[in-house]
Amino acid sequence: MKFKPVKTAVIGAGMISGIYLENLKNRFSIIDLVGVSDLVDAKAQAQAEKYGIRKMTNEEILSDPEIELVLNLTYASAHYEVSKSILEAGKHCYSEKMMCLTLEEAAELDRIRREKNVMFTVAPDTFLGSSQQSSRYYIDMGIIGKPLHADIALSRGYFMLKSDADDAYRKYSVVREGGGIPYDMGGYYLHQLFNLFGPARRVCGFCDTHAANRPYLNPRHSSFEENFFVNTPNRICASMKFDNDITASMYISSEHKVTENSFKIYGTEGNIEIGDPNDFDGKITLSLPSGTSELPLTHPFASNSRGVGAAEMAWSLRLGRKSRLTYEMSYHALELIEAVRDCTSDMFVKELKTDFERPAPISRDAYGGDCEERSLYL
Repeated sequence: MKFKPVKTAVIGAGMISGIYLENLKNRFSIIDLVGVSDLVDAKAQAQAEKYGIRKMTNEEILSDPEIELVLNLTYASAHYEVSKSILEAGKHCYSEKMMCLTLEEAAELDRIRREKNVMFTVAPDTFLGSSQQSSRYYIDMGIIGKPLHADIALSRGYFMLKSDADDAYRKYSVVREGGGIPYDMGGYYLHQLFNLFGPARRVCGFCDTHAANRPYLNPRHSSFEENFFVNTPNRICASMKFDNDITASMYISSEHKVTENSFKIYGTEGNIEIGDPNDFDGKITLSLPSGTSELPLTHPFASNSRGVGAAEMAWSLRLGRKSRLTYEMSYHALELIEAVRDCTSDMFVKELKTDFERPAPISRDAYGGDCEERSLYL
């Protein structure tokens, strides 16, 4: 059976757009990528020429009756307004993480998507990748017995500005509300936790901003040694309890000179260390009383597959089913981080109010090459 590809456009031609455009244009048959827009016209023009699509304005994308799906790849503080305009135009929307800055904004987006009867899904989609799906398969099959605890840590260095031009990125992204690492990288780790164990129920911890006033460090920058303000949290330490008696601890910070990450699950029969949820092909290591071994990946999408979530969404549209990336799961991630921020002030354990259905795994038949997309159809 031949399915009509979903006409798709992208709003936002910044740093992350390249891999999205590459995959949407050349990798997924269910996607018909037709256009790209950006506030900076030259960025949109360059990407349009590179991928053989139209340079468009936001208004042209939103008013085109043939475009069904729009990806919002703008910076975090613009997500709400851009996604709102997409949904109000009656188009399905895939947004980069997080969906917006506040739970009130998220509730408004939920109201609009229900009113317009459209899909609204949010990154990250890396949990559909080979390493993350494989680790879920092994844990679900009982390879470590009953999982009891997840221990997560990520240390990264502060983003170094190379020039005055990079300052625009700083102003709109890494040091602006919603752009800090708890929201940016936290999304990957939380979505993989949700993929493995479903929704969290109780949470406590700390979320704050280390060294909010800091200087420009690059001598080539015109404001070298002058201070600027980091207006977003840059570290989070959270403890979580899930319905199934599983606990998790998570530390994520951008305030380190050494970059390291770990994601380890402790079970009654053994432990398993899984790959970085920001990647698709991370190594999976199993530790049992008999010794330690590396497990093979069992699922497709081992290469950089950004956009696989939009493709899965497009298949869901054509097949009339619910997408594995849901508004409810993304809202739960935002609610969790906001709960930790609140806990930082009042020191009370927070009960999370929302729920979601744990996403179904994709097929573990590791189809090669062009055929791996079939896993999204099944």
